[in-house]
Amino acid sequence: MNNFNPNSPVIRTEDPRFLKGSGQFIDDINLTNLLYGHMLRSPHAHANIVTIDVSVAKAAPGVADVFTGADYLEAGFGEMPHNTVAMPTFDPEKIYPAKHYPLAAERVRYVGDGVAFIVAETKAQAQDAAELIDVEYKILKAVVGPAHAISKGAPLVRDDCPNNIAYEFHQGDIEATDKAFAAASHIVKHQIRINRLTASTIETRGVVADYNPETKFTTVHLPTQGAFGARGILANRIFNQPEENFRVITGDIGGSFGMKGSTYSETPLAVWASQKHCRPVKWVSDRAEAFVSDNHARDKVVNAELALDDDYNFLGLRVHSIANTGAYYSTMSTFPIIMSTSGLAGTYKTPTIHYHATAVFSNSNPMSPYRGSGRPDAGYIIERIIDIAARELDVDPAELRQRNLIAEDMMPFKPALGPSYDSGHFPKNQEVALAKADAEGFEARRAEAQERGKLLGLGMGNNVEGSAPPGQEWAKLGINEDGNALLYAGSTDQGQGHATMYTQIICEHLGMRPGQVRIFEGDTGILEKGFGSGGSKVSGLGGSAVFKTTGMLIEKGKKLAAEHLEAAKADIDYADQTFTVAGTDRSITFTELAKSAKEEDLTAVGTHKTSAPTFPSGCHICEVEIDPDTGGVEVKRYIAVTDVGKSINPTQVEGQIKGGIVQALGQVLSENIAYDADTGQLLSGSYMDYAMPKAKDICFIETYDNPSSTEVNPLGVKGAGEIGTGCAVATIVNALVDALSPLGIHHIDTPATAESIWRCIQSTK
Repeated sequence: MNNFNPNSPVIRTEDPRFLKGSGQFIDDINLTNLLYGHMLRSPHAHANIVTIDVSVAKAAPGVADVFTGADYLEAGFGEMPHNTVAMPTFDPEKIYPAKHYPLAAERVRYVGDGVAFIVAETKAQAQDAAELIDVEYKILKAVVGPAHAISKGAPLVRDDCPNNIAYEFHQGDIEATDKAFAAASHIVKHQIRINRLTASTIETRGVVADYNPETKFTTVHLPTQGAFGARGILANRIFNQPEENFRVITGDIGGSFGMKGSTYSETPLAVWASQKHCRPVKWVSDRAEAFVSDNHARDKVVNAELALDDDYNFLGLRVHSIANTGAYYSTMSTFPIIMSTSGLAGTYKTPTIHYHATAVFSNSNPMSPYRGSGRPDAGYIIERIIDIAARELDVDPAELRQRNLIAEDMMPFKPALGPSYDSGHFPKNQEVALAKADAEGFEARRAEAQERGKLLGLGMGNNVEGSAPPGQEWAKLGINEDGNALLYAGSTDQGQGHATMYTQIICEHLGMRPGQVRIFEGDTGILEKGFGSGGSKVSGLGGSAVFKTTGMLIEKGKKLAAEHLEAAKADIDYADQTFTVAGTDRSITFTELAKSAKEEDLTAVGTHKTSAPTFPSGCHICEVEIDPDTGGVEVKRYIAVTDVGKSINPTQVEGQIKGGIVQALGQVLSENIAYDADTGQLLSGSYMDYAMPKAKDICFIETYDNPSSTEVNPLGVKGAGEIGTGCAVATIVNALVDALSPLGIHHIDTPATAESIWRCIQSTK
């Protein structure tokens, strides 16, 4: 039992079920009398719909219905949702009001835009019917890249939206920053291109909607990060029906990384079809469809400037980001643009920072948060510009960072942007990482590689991010007649291993065995409330809510035990599922109490609310070797020193950090969503062209824990799911540039593929 307590490297309890094929994913939902949905998507990036004829398709074998954009507008349903970040300097009213409906009625704005939704007896029949729909398009000029979108004479995604600017956002003191630059001895400038990515989750998106005409109740099986949020959107913003008429069940989710946090067009269309035909409707994406219909991420052009004094102290930072928001707003599209501010200060005591973001429309997929929701972009920007400054000023990159790091005795520290850091060991993170990486011995290793005709590079990066943003989470814990603990948690698991973490907390505080704990998540039918998952918040918010319920449950148990044992409550001790009168052998177990107690007597409801984020931090060092003849990259060593506060499960934390690093590796070396600049056609619509990293592409990742305490939550934990990515992008790029620097190459944009590296090398000859 004790080996299941927090801070124990426990193997995930969820895994045996998944490994045996017993998971319940969206494509496993097969209901009686099922109809299948299929989306007809635009083959053009930008075009007016002149006519659409669905008559032949409607008459095709097995077809139950065909919905068009005109049908949707006639039905009077609501627009697709768009949420905004609450920021003092951001006025949502100034956002261009881009209307978005599940189906385009007059104009398509990206390849993959929905034109018609077909429901049929089989999936094949729905697909066949789609080919019978006759759509006449008037093709328009398209624009895809963020910088191109605001260039002079660029095609307009919306005729009445000047320069394709969706909105602009400023954060920081612009006057103070300008003064800092005016007084600076050194100013370093650089433009950084952040490539476009897709989450490419192991499970594609899908939905199964099941309407009961007798109860007027709709059950929606939907892999989403927030069941209650999705229910609220369907009820309040689209169908104008009571929330009580909907039940959203998430089931098992094969990954999300932020992408499945939005509500997509197929969900209300499946619900509409089910309510109309009084039959369940299922739609599941295949991989090719995912590339053109999932929300994408990143895709920015950033101009960064760093001001320094004679002693190389940072005086100020200016950043202007041109961020692609795609053809439409997604549910969470503003988040990765605006939340970049919380990471720009990094681990440094830069006195003043000004951030200016220009969000632009383009004829491409809408954008969503993706592992870090803009914060890895911020970490990349600051760590990259520091390395560039070090090279221009001929200063050791580690020394330049060390000079400007926030010292431990300066905590709590208010950075130039974002909320105050409550804790962190930033200098020690770097010190430990350099020692573990044997940075002093690097030049000897570089010389040895050079003798072999290879280019060796060492890169580093520091990072701190605001995770678990202010918010709350709910949990209910009870003991049933068998003495087992039943936990109902408001969070939603997308593969992180919530059940294992929650079980560890319950086992520690209630003295239970793992087999006695059952976890329920992601179902609005059995939960009272819940705020889902995102922003690395579950351990801090959800875990703390569960922790509170254990204490409340023990207190309730002591009260009941005192009555049974005819003793004062103050004299009741609790340990290992047993209540004992202090100093006696009189006792009663939780199981015995539960057999005679009312359910509410042994049920506790807890909510944990925070007004400040936690601040995980880290320092990464990467060593890469480049073959100059091919441009091929081999990651030789990778060291990650991380502060995530108290680790409930070190094994899971390590997995989260390593997973984040590998995702960053994919971004840096291979992954790239590419469009034809003239037509807006997707050029990387399969794994033949969109190169996911493989196991062979990464070495063994060495992880080291350097925790600092936090009092933001009672467990002392900090988010771990995104800090790995936030550190790794800059670290790997800095290593590549260091390897290439003897050839006079001082920057390379991502993805730094073997071909692009080879071309850079050839350009120096």
